[in-house]
Order: sequence, then structure tokens, then C-alpha cells
Amino acid sequence: MAAANGGLVKLGIVCGLTAYFAGVKRIARHIEACGFESMWMIDHPIVPVKRASVYGGGGAMPPHYAHILDPFIGLAAAAGATTTLRLGTSIALVPERDPLVMAKEISTIDLVSNGRFEFGVGAGWIKEEGEILGVHWARRWAQTREYILAMKSCWTDEISEFHGEFVDFPPLYSDPKPVQTPHPPVLIAGEMERAAERIVEYGDGWMPRYDRIDLDAMVATRAQLSERYARAGRDFSTFTMSVFRCPPEVDAVADLAARGADRALLILPPVAEAEAIDTVSNWAQSLLPAAR
Repeated sequence: MAAANGGLVKLGIVCGLTAYFAGVKRIARHIEACGFESMWMIDHPIVPVKRASVYGGGGAMPPHYAHILDPFIGLAAAAGATTTLRLGTSIALVPERDPLVMAKEISTIDLVSNGRFEFGVGAGWIKEEGEILGVHWARRWAQTREYILAMKSCWTDEISEFHGEFVDFPPLYSDPKPVQTPHPPVLIAGEMERAAERIVEYGDGWMPRYDRIDLDAMVATRAQLSERYARAGRDFSTFTMSVFRCPPEVDAVADLAARGADRALLILPPVAEAEAIDTVSNWAQSLLPAAR
């Protein structure tokens, strides 16, 4: 399935795994064995019982969100169970985690996976969750920006140092370094104008939501990003667009490929392991022949 960018669309699966659904290592091995390109895990360190924040996917928040595994530890387990599968966060809630600790976690995952980690990032949507974890909610994207820039220093500088509004640390060692150079791809979530600004400044790709964006607008934004990359002196050939919440339908995947998507991400339902395995197998049979 040829993409408008000249390549082939890749297919990945996003998992909201819990202790009572599919085992992370078993599902990762099966996703890889079926021929999918990548596996992604969602992130909510905590979920407050009382919250007024509205779920961005429409309707009520899926109940299993309150019980999901830590994505970094889960992806490290998946790394040990696979050999070629790309492993990503979809998405990591960056301002809810200490950036120095997170930088080491990401470098370590990239090391143990031999350079297979993709860092999908966002600033969060549950205000009550963010505030418990120290997020300056009104300025959470400014905080996210500084955290990512600070982590980049940890990943690329022999001796790291950063002085900002939300992050401030003296010269220090932060090792190991990632296998990927200069660091794992940073994929920015969001559908608004500011997403493009963020990608050009400190990102490497875009993760819009299929059910939250007009697909014609997505194509236009991709074209604008090409122009912005050129003005910023950046190489647009390294840019990737991974569209998540894509329906598991041949026509939807083909349409995304035609519109320039590099990757379509399917959401695995929170079902018992046997059903999850069957779902992945069925998707592979129906979707992967066309994607190749």
C-alpha cells in the first residue's frame, strides 16, 4: 500500500494492557510474529477517582485506563520478548514524570531493544491527574517542551546541564546514551496549530488522532510542515506521521497511506488474552497483505 510520501504505510497496534488482560510479552511476540511493524502502550501513572476532565475520545473514559501497566516497564518487557518490533508510547504524559529519571528510562529501553524505541509524547488531558503529579496545568505544553529539551541534553551531551523555568540542574552525567542517534524519535501528539510549531522546534514526527482531525486538514498540515522544515533548515525526509485510532479497515488504512501517513495505529480492545490474540491474527490477515 503505497503512501503519498513514496514509501509503504506501516501498521502498529496500541495496547492499553492491564494485569487482567493480555500478558505484555505474549502479546508483543504475537504482534511481531503476525508481521506488524510496531507496538505502542498508553500512559496514565494514576487516575483520580473524582475528576471533571472530559475524555478526548468521546463518551466516558474507558474503565481500564485506571489500571494500565507502566508503559516504559511494559515496553522494556516487550523488547526482551521480540527482535524487530518497534516499541513506542502512544502517548507518554511527559510533564507528569521527572525528566531526568525519564531520560534514563528511555535510554535504557532504547539500549535493551537495540534502538527500537519511539517516543510519542503529549501533555495530558486529565487536569486532576496532572496537578497531583506536579503539572502546571495552564502551561503544561511549556513544561513539556522544557522536559523534552532537558532530556535531549541527557541523551546527546557527555555532561548534561539545563537551566529553565520548569527544569534546572547543574552539570551531571546521564547514562546510558540511546542507541539511536541523536536520540529516539520524538513524536508530538495533537491536532491544533501549535502541534506544527512544536514538531518543528523539538519533534521528529506527528501523531494526530484519526477520530479528532479532518483528514484534508491533516494533509494540509503535513504540507505546511514541509515548508516549515525547509525554513528551519531541517531535513523533512526524517519526518514521520503516525495516525492513531485508525479503524481496522482496509479502506481507512489505504486512505491514510494515500494522504501521506507513514504509519497507521490500531487500538487493541481491552479483552482477555485469547481474544486479543485472535483479534491481532484477524487484523493481520485482513490488513497486512494490502499494506505490503
